[in-house]
Amino acid sequence: MSTTIVSLARLRVLGAALLLSLLTASCGDTTGGEAPGSEEGATTIVHEPHVSGETCFLCDESLRDAGRLWCREHDRYEDRCWICHPELQDKSRLYCSEHGLYEDECSLCRAPDEESSDEDQRSSSSSRSVPPDGLLCNEHRVPELDCGICQPQLAAQLGPGQELKVRFESPQSAAKAGIATIPAQSIQASANVRVVCEVSFDENALARITPLASGIVRNVLVDVGADVEPGDVLVEIHSADVAEAKSAFVSAVVDFDLKDGACKREQRLAEKKISSEREFQEAEAACRTAELTVSTARQRLLNFGFTEAEADMVREQRDTSATLLVRAPFAGTLVQREAVVGEAVAPGGALFTLADLDTMWLSLAIPADRYSLVREGMPVEVAFGDRSSIHSAGELTWVSNAIDEKSRMLRARAVVDNADRSLKAGMFGEARIVLSPEEAAVGVPRSALQLYEDQPYVFVRLEEDLYSLRRIEVLDRPFDDLVAVVAGLQPNEPVVAEGSFTVMSEFLKSRLGAGCVDD
Repeated sequence: MSTTIVSLARLRVLGAALLLSLLTASCGDTTGGEAPGSEEGATTIVHEPHVSGETCFLCDESLRDAGRLWCREHDRYEDRCWICHPELQDKSRLYCSEHGLYEDECSLCRAPDEESSDEDQRSSSSSRSVPPDGLLCNEHRVPELDCGICQPQLAAQLGPGQELKVRFESPQSAAKAGIATIPAQSIQASANVRVVCEVSFDENALARITPLASGIVRNVLVDVGADVEPGDVLVEIHSADVAEAKSAFVSAVVDFDLKDGACKREQRLAEKKISSEREFQEAEAACRTAELTVSTARQRLLNFGFTEAEADMVREQRDTSATLLVRAPFAGTLVQREAVVGEAVAPGGALFTLADLDTMWLSLAIPADRYSLVREGMPVEVAFGDRSSIHSAGELTWVSNAIDEKSRMLRARAVVDNADRSLKAGMFGEARIVLSPEEAAVGVPRSALQLYEDQPYVFVRLEEDLYSLRRIEVLDRPFDDLVAVVAGLQPNEPVVAEGSFTVMSEFLKSRLGAGCVDD
C-alpha cells in the first residue's frame, strides 16, 4: 500500500514538473498566466519559442486533452483556472503563488526526489524533525505543516500528543513576555462528575423539640449552640395538664391500694368460709379495675415525656405539681432556639432544634445528561471556596428517579463526614462523584490549560524562543490547582505555567493579520 502511495506521489510530482515545463516553454507569443487571487499583480508565465519542430498544448490545440474546456483568457485548462473558478481550488493544499501551482506540484521550489506519501504526511507532528513534504516556513524556521502561526487551522485536526510549533521573534521576546515553565508532575487521578451541592443538616439525626403538653415556659436551662446528651433537661414548663395527669395517677394509685387490700381480706374470709365466693369475686374485679386505672394514668405521664423513674417518684411522693421537664432525645447540638420564658406553648410548637453535626447532608444537582453515570454507593468529595478544604463522603445514599421540572437537573443526596464541624448548613460548593478508581496521570497547573475550539491544549517549551501547542486529553481534578492529563504529555516536560495566554496570542496572531504564506 505504501509503495502505491509513493508511486502516485512520484507521478504527481513528475506530472507537475511536466506541466510547469510546458507552461514555462513557448512557441512564439508571450502570454500571461495568473495565479489565484486577485488578477492584479498575478504571476506571468513567459512562453518562449520551442526548438524547431516542437509544439505544446499551449500553442497547439490538438495536443490538449479531449473533453477538457480551455480558458482562453488565462491560457490554461478551465478546471485549473482558479481565477475564473476559485471554488475549484483545494484550500487545504498550500499554494505556490510564485509559479502558479500547488506547493506539492511545484518542481522549481521542490526537487522531484523530495517525495512523501500521504500516510507519511499524516504522521504525528510531534515526531517530525525535517519537513516530510520539503516545505519550510522560512519566517519561523519550522516545517510549514508544523507552523502554528501560519497554519492555526490545523490545530483542530490534532490528536492527543500531536502539536504545532509557535516561534517568537527572539529568545528575549519570550523572556520579556513573562513566560515561565514548570516540569509536569506524576499524579494519581480518577474519572468523576462535578456537580453543584448545598450542605444541610442530616435529617436522620435532626429533631425539633416540642412540649407534649400545653403550658407556660417557666425556665430555659440551655442556649443555642450547646452540646447536650440524651436525657438532659432543656426547658421547664408549668402545665395544668401535667398537674391533672399527676393527680389522676396519684388518685388511681390510692384507689388501687384500697381495693387491693379489700380483695385480699375477702380472699381470707372466703377461705375460712366466713364470706361468700360472690363477695370475693366482686372485690377481685374491683381491684383489677383499679389496677387498670393506675396503668392508664401512668401511661399518660409517660406520654407527656416522663421517664419510668420519674413516674415511680410521682407515685411514691404523691407529687401533683404542674412541672413538665422537656429533655434532649439524643446527643447533639442545639442549632436553633425558640423557647422564651413566659411564653405559652402547645404540642407541636418548636422550642429547640437539635442536630447531630457529626454528619451532614449534601444535596446534589446532577445535569440530566450525566444521570446514567451515577448510582447509589459511589464515593463523593466536596470542596468549598478556594478548594483548600476537602471532605470525603461515605457514598451517595439516594438518587432521584425523576428530573426536576424547573431546573432540569437530577437530584441526589450524599452523607458527608463532619467530625471537625467545619461544614455549615446552607453552604454551597462543588462535589465530585468518583466514577472510577484512581489511575496514573500527569499533573499541570490549571493556569497552563488553554482551550481552543473547545479542545484542551498546553504549551511545551522546545527552545528558548520555540514552543509547541500540544493537544492533550484531561481528566479534571476539581479540588486543587492541578489538571490531570491522561494522554499527550509526559512527566517532567517543561509546561508553560505563567504567560500561556501570551503564547496563545502569538499562536493566533495570524488570525488578526497576514501570515507568512501570504504575498
